[in-house]
Amino acid sequence: MTIRLRPVNDENREAVLALSVREDQPFVAPNDLSLKQAEEVNEEHPGCARPFGIYADGKLVGFCMFSFAPELEDPEDRYWLWRFMIDKNEQGKGYGQAALAEIIRYFRNNGADRLYLSTEPENGRGLHVYHKAGFLDTGTISGDEAVLMRMLKGPNRAIRDFYGIDVDKRMHLRRKKGYGVSLAVFDGEDLETYCSGSGRRGEDFPVNPDMLFQAGSVSKPMFALTLLRYADKGLIDLDADISGVVPEFVRKSPETFPALLSHTAGYNVHGFPGYRADHEPLPLEDVLDGKGNTPRIRRIRPAGKQFLYSGGGITLAELAFTRLTGTTLREAFRKEVAEPLELRHSGFLQPLSGEYVPNAAFGGRLAEKEDPAHGYHYHPENAAAGFWTTPTDLVKAGLALSKSYRRGGFLRKETARRMLTPVMDRYGLCVFNLRGDIGEHAGWNEGFLTEWIFSMRKDLCVAGMHNRSSEAAAEAQSKIVREIFQDAEENLAGNRGRRSWGSWCGKYEHTADAGFHVDEVFRKDGKLWAKCGNGDGGSDCRLYSIGKNTFGRMGGFEKIEFGEGFLTADGVTERKIAEDA
Repeated sequence: MTIRLRPVNDENREAVLALSVREDQPFVAPNDLSLKQAEEVNEEHPGCARPFGIYADGKLVGFCMFSFAPELEDPEDRYWLWRFMIDKNEQGKGYGQAALAEIIRYFRNNGADRLYLSTEPENGRGLHVYHKAGFLDTGTISGDEAVLMRMLKGPNRAIRDFYGIDVDKRMHLRRKKGYGVSLAVFDGEDLETYCSGSGRRGEDFPVNPDMLFQAGSVSKPMFALTLLRYADKGLIDLDADISGVVPEFVRKSPETFPALLSHTAGYNVHGFPGYRADHEPLPLEDVLDGKGNTPRIRRIRPAGKQFLYSGGGITLAELAFTRLTGTTLREAFRKEVAEPLELRHSGFLQPLSGEYVPNAAFGGRLAEKEDPAHGYHYHPENAAAGFWTTPTDLVKAGLALSKSYRRGGFLRKETARRMLTPVMDRYGLCVFNLRGDIGEHAGWNEGFLTEWIFSMRKDLCVAGMHNRSSEAAAEAQSKIVREIFQDAEENLAGNRGRRSWGSWCGKYEHTADAGFHVDEVFRKDGKLWAKCGNGDGGSDCRLYSIGKNTFGRMGGFEKIEFGEGFLTADGVTERKIAEDA
C-alpha cells in the first residue's frame, strides 16, 4: 500500500467534498466546512492552513488538513493536525494508520519537532486510532476537545505543560496512583482544563474535568452568591438585624449578614475539621452549640473593630439564612445558582449522596485511615466548608460574578460591587479583593485544596483543585493558578503604552516608612522591570500591562500606574528623581 498526500485544488476539490464518514461518527467536521475555514485562515495567514487529499495506491480515500506556522513563539501553536478523516466506504482497510504515518513523515520532513491534534473525549474510536499512531494525552482539554501530541524528534513523550507550566513536576504528581490535580481557565476566549494524576491515592483513578473535589473555604463565596440572589429578589433584607432569628447564639444585637460574611462580627472558630463520612447527620444548632468537634460559637472581639476570619460566623449566617427562607442551603444553591449558571457538577452535597461518589475524588489518605469507600469528610457546616465542585464550575461562577460587577446580570451590579468591595483587610463579602480589580479565595479541607481567582475587569478566571492538603502543596498550587492568571491577563492587555516606557525608566523616591514601593524602573530583554521593595527587602520584578499606563507585578498583586514624572505604587505616589539630581 502506497499512501500519498496531494494538496486540494480545482482538480480534486469536488471529489474531496464528496467524502463523508458514517452517521455514528459525529466527531468529524464536514469537508466543505474545513475547506472554507482553510480559505479564511489563509487570507489572514497565507500558507498556514494546508488541506490535502489522502490517496492510497492512487485512489482518493480520505482528507486531512494541517496548521503549519513554524514562526509562532509558542511551540504548542506551530504544528497541528486540524482535520483527519477516512471515507466511510474505505474504513477498515488499514488506511487510517498508514495515512497517519505519512502525515507524521510530512511534518518531520518539514522541520516540525512535535505534532498536536484534538478530538472530543467521547470519540473512543478516534482516540484508539491516534494512540495507536503514537499520540499521547497531554491532560489538557481545550474547547471541549482533548489535546494529544506526538514528538517527532527524540523520545516520544508527552509534554504536559499547561500555559507553559510543568504542573505535574511542580505538584509532585506520580501519575497513576499518587495524588491528582484539576485546573480550569477561561482566558477571554476559550475554556481549557488540565487534569493529571489520580483522584484517589493508591488507585488507578484518573482525574477528569467533571470529577468532584471538596472546595473548603471556597464554599463561603458560593454561599454568599446564594444569599445575595435572595437579597436581589427582595426575599431577604441584607442589612436587617438577624439577632432575633438566632437568639440562642447572639447575645448582643444588632447582628447582620454583611458583618458575618466579611468576618468583622468578632466570632471564634476559625475552621472545621469535618467528620468521618459515615458520621450521623449533625444539625447546625449542635455544631454552633459545641456538641460536635469544635467549640461553641461566641463573640470574642468587639463587632466591626477588626477582621477575624471565622468559619463559625459563616455557619451562624447559614443557620439564619435557612430559618429565614425555610429551605436548605443545598436546595437554595441548586435553584438560585447552579441552575441559572448551568453548574452541573456542584452543590452543597452534605453528606455526599450515592450518585456522586463514583466520580468524587478522595482526600489525602482518608480512605486508608478511615473509610476505604468514602475517602473524604462529612461537613455539616455547608456554607463554611461543605461545597463539592469542579474547577470548570468555579470558573463559570467567577465569570458570572465578574460580569455582574461590570454590568449586572446574575447579580444586580450594585450587589456584586458590594460583595467585592473590601470591608476590612481587603475582604468583602466572602471574597478577597486583590489589587482593587481581582477577586480571590482559597480553600483547605482535610485532604483537599482549592485556589480560585478572577478578574473584575475582564472575562478571566482560573481555578485549581488538588486532593492533598499540605503547606507545600497549597503554596505550589497557589503559585500555579496565579501564574496562569497573570499570563492570561498580560495576553489580554497586550503591550499598551510601549512608546512611553523610556520616559518611565529611572529612579523614584519614596518615604522611609513606605510598604510596597518602587526604587527604579528599567528595561530588560524587551520587558519593563522594576526594583521593588516591601519594607523587608527588595527584588527585581517584571511588570506587565493591565491597562493604559497601568501595570501589574509578576508574582504579586500590586498595581503600578505611571504619570508624567511620577508613579503610583499600590496607591502611594512616588516622584521620579531627575537624572542630574
